[in-house]
Amino acid sequence: MQPGAPILIASYTFPPYRGIGGRRWMKFAKALAGRGHPVHVLHSEGPDELKGSLWTEDLATPGIHVHPLPQRYPTVLFKRPLKGIGEKIAYRLWGRVLPLLVRGNWLDKTIFWRRPFLSAAGELIERHGIRDVIITGAPFRLLAYGAELKQRHAIQLTCDLRDPWTWHDGYGAGTLSVARKRYEVELESAMMAGSDRITSPHPSVVEHLKLRYPEHAGKVRSLPHAIDPDELGPPLPARNDGHFRMIYAGSLYGAQEAERYFEELLKAFAMLCDSAPERFPKVTLDLYITGHGVAQYKERVAAAGLSERIRFHAPLPPKEVFRRIAAADAVLTFIPSFNKDLLGTKFNETFFLRRPVIHVGEPGMVSTHILEHRLGISIPVAQLAEVLPRYLSGAEQLSVDSSYDLSEHLLARITEHAVYEVFP
Repeated sequence: MQPGAPILIASYTFPPYRGIGGRRWMKFAKALAGRGHPVHVLHSEGPDELKGSLWTEDLATPGIHVHPLPQRYPTVLFKRPLKGIGEKIAYRLWGRVLPLLVRGNWLDKTIFWRRPFLSAAGELIERHGIRDVIITGAPFRLLAYGAELKQRHAIQLTCDLRDPWTWHDGYGAGTLSVARKRYEVELESAMMAGSDRITSPHPSVVEHLKLRYPEHAGKVRSLPHAIDPDELGPPLPARNDGHFRMIYAGSLYGAQEAERYFEELLKAFAMLCDSAPERFPKVTLDLYITGHGVAQYKERVAAAGLSERIRFHAPLPPKEVFRRIAAADAVLTFIPSFNKDLLGTKFNETFFLRRPVIHVGEPGMVSTHILEHRLGISIPVAQLAEVLPRYLSGAEQLSVDSSYDLSEHLLARITEHAVYEVFP
């Protein structure tokens, strides 16, 4: 990547459209623009009801130019909760119609984006003399469109996989028929063959792609999630005032697993009340859940008589929520089983703030990393009600290794590595 060269990033979800999917490349766009690169971003405009990204203020960074495209995918298929009988009927109707119109994964939000994306991207490439194009998924079909874009224009294409594609059950892949799954594999293969570089923040994704496509293994690179110190602020010392403050910030996803997780969490607080009544009033959990409504969870907490202990808050901009994380005694995080090997960006940010993690989920690369580096604890969902009260009561202590080195994960360092070693 030449100094000051213009860059095109395609990210379906991107501020001001809400969604964690836009965060990774919002950070890199900010860092690349700060290095003097004009950064053009193609993204879905999204409906007004789903705008309000926590990273919208970063769009004011000089050098970032956004180019929203119409969404062209039914909002009702992915918004939650559905409101009224009209939305519920529309949900069922689209669920019947789209499988008849689309090959492969009809839950991919870019199924109707091919023509507008290729047209808009091609126009930006020619108008601004863009050579470096970076496309991120999920949704994944956009990556295959990138391979087609490269056939039409003299570009260097990097495809970034934030999550697994065909070998995973996420994003509706677990419901696909054999024929539909075969079509997705064809798209994935086209992406591998047509890209100059394939990147991912997850070692498991990098390893899988190298093993599955040995002829393209040399293209695959690691591009970790980055820590932006401007967002986080400094770590804070523990208060040691007799209270125990937990915080949960982010999405609560995983459908049935998330429901089970929340039920076990309520049982854990009930067990704490029974086993350590003197400690119970000094324990709180503050939730800043993004991406969907929390009404049903609030109702369940109220029904259990725990509203003073488990408290819900509106999502906050990163700088504000990170201040609250830094002031907490522990960060509670739930990872559904299909992500048990994917160490997301929020972990490194929590480690940077020197807060111990209470990871809830199946054993995998996430739990192994936390335990091996002494960054907190890991509890399977089935054991949450039994194990968590021991830490909340003080019978067992949480700790974090304050010497854990995260310098290689800082945004400036990773961006420099990407510019000189990852991108063509």
